[in-house]
Amino acid sequence: MVRHGRPLAGGTKVTPGRRAIRALVDLQDLDLDGLEFEEDHILAGATVKLQSLVAAGDRIPAALVEACRQEAGLNLRNMATLAGTIVSADGRSPIVTTLLALGTQGLLEPGGEELSLDDLLDRRGEGLAGRLIVSFRIPRPAHLGYEQVARAPADRPIICAAVARLGGKHSRPEYRVALGGFGPRPITLQAEKGDPERGAEAARSAYASAGDAWASAEYRSSVAGVLVGRLLREAVV
Repeated sequence: MVRHGRPLAGGTKVTPGRRAIRALVDLQDLDLDGLEFEEDHILAGATVKLQSLVAAGDRIPAALVEACRQEAGLNLRNMATLAGTIVSADGRSPIVTTLLALGTQGLLEPGGEELSLDDLLDRRGEGLAGRLIVSFRIPRPAHLGYEQVARAPADRPIICAAVARLGGKHSRPEYRVALGGFGPRPITLQAEKGDPERGAEAARSAYASAGDAWASAEYRSSVAGVLVGRLLREAVV
């Protein structure tokens, strides 16, 4: 049924194009909207609302809450689901940028396939035909930072970046960097062991040609380097 119909949960993306959809599969009764908080990860159901993450702000990283707030206003956050937001996101998505930095994993059924959010974004569309995203495993970071630059405080970002430091007290830290604000999806960068200078250079290089109606490539490249360098300096121990 999923192969021949569009999954419907929050409906914030599906509803505007409903005239072109032949069949819908209602997911509301599948109990996929739970949140479980473990010591080293958060397990979020695919249909959990973005506002539910904001409301759980005392149990999730502050930077992830901020990214949720920047993703959409309150009315849309009360409707939009996590999976729907991810599947329909473009490169200017604050929450997808932040989840990429965290190394989030998605679970697909049937088959119980677990794959990285990076891979899931690349498989959107036909690559997910006949499959249903049921949950996301979000690692708990030792540190998480998010920053963005936009035309106005509540506007979608022209540039955004997220940096996570993963690993416990007795393990070597892992640094993950994600960059958003341009293109069909946010991207991940090599963190080079948390080196701020190398991270900033990687960000500048990644957006060296990232020009569009919102900002020039020169501007995006420069600001991307500043944000990533700053966030890495804050994250490095």
